[in-house]
Amino acid sequence: MTKRIGIIGGGAAGLFAACQLKRLGESQNAEVTIIEKNPISGKKLILTGHGRCNITNRKDAAVLKKGYHEAENFIYPALKEFGPEDTMEFFENELRLKLKEEENNRIFPVCDSAVRVRDTLVAYIADSTKTTGGTKVLEIKKNGFFEVVTDKGTFDFDYVILSCGGSSFTKTGSTGDSYKFARKHGHTVSPAKGALAPVKADAESVEFCKNLSGVSMNAGVSLYQEDKKTASFGGELLFAEFGLTGPAVMEISREIPLDAAEKKAYFELDLVPEMNDEEFDRELQKLIGEHADTKITTLLSRFVPASAAHEIAARAGAEEQYAQGFSKDMRKKICRGMKHLKIGIAKAPEIDKAYVTRGGVSLKEIDRKTMESKLVPSLYIIGEALDIDGISGGYNLQACMSEAYLAAKSILKADE
Repeated sequence: MTKRIGIIGGGAAGLFAACQLKRLGESQNAEVTIIEKNPISGKKLILTGHGRCNITNRKDAAVLKKGYHEAENFIYPALKEFGPEDTMEFFENELRLKLKEEENNRIFPVCDSAVRVRDTLVAYIADSTKTTGGTKVLEIKKNGFFEVVTDKGTFDFDYVILSCGGSSFTKTGSTGDSYKFARKHGHTVSPAKGALAPVKADAESVEFCKNLSGVSMNAGVSLYQEDKKTASFGGELLFAEFGLTGPAVMEISREIPLDAAEKKAYFELDLVPEMNDEEFDRELQKLIGEHADTKITTLLSRFVPASAAHEIAARAGAEEQYAQGFSKDMRKKICRGMKHLKIGIAKAPEIDKAYVTRGGVSLKEIDRKTMESKLVPSLYIIGEALDIDGISGGYNLQACMSEAYLAAKSILKADE
């Protein structure tokens, strides 16, 4: 009998699912349909990797899983079954897209084009998958089989793969539809919040950030809530007119609470992470002693960009002071500004500007070996619909590919 398979959402996860169904099911009688509300599939996919498409990360599954935070144990079986090496082989041998490896094991297409990746995926499934674009799903019913009600009619399926994303970058079509359909079928959905997102500074700190807009540096970033450290991350940060962005800030953004203002959340930046407080203080004392006729801002620019040195000194009221006669109290203020720079957080990251969503369908209700719902037989949930978010560097697309593989494999083996 023909297996009627409906894929709700033609983003990265949905396209990968269709690819895996074609790849694994060529000898089977399967009828696959993607229902996508945008006119064309993969609208969000073309934004990944800043338009270059960071496809995966070439790390062993046991190492890679640690980039998925609380979901590392859930995602591990999927990564072991279809990991980065499998993804690379598929892209190079099946899709005929050559790949390259960059810093930190990140894998990109040689063409550096996410649009080409999307177009290649769409072309690959063209002869095996019917795609219905510009079609909004209104309801998913289960009466022995699935009835998917849309604004263009009703579709009947034996299996449904729910892959219509999370709530980030809503202009791409990720408007939380997955959560609505999952809840309707009894699933628990945790509140969605932005991850891998820029962060707005509060009124007291925004001017400082604005003065340094465009300046980047390596720093330690710690998140505090009600004066208690709750998370920390290190790497490159970038000052912006609105506040902070860059890899280090975006990685830690998922930890900012939805009630950030009420919890008095703020960042503490360590602008000289290679030294502890005592080491930096000794080094600064040494420089002050050796360069008495030099401005403090000039000495600080040995550690941070000149514009940052000026702003740090200005905060301490020392931008015009020279090393000669520099007081101990003033030196301590400078050290604190360099090692414990406080940047207040105005509010939780805007989900509309987040690259991925933290939150979604509870993983306790999904079979991690098949991606099938434990509550609704023949319903599979993959991608950002799930409460899984990875760090940047190819982790999130790899999760989509691994989950899609498990779902396709399970569906094609069903009833054998």
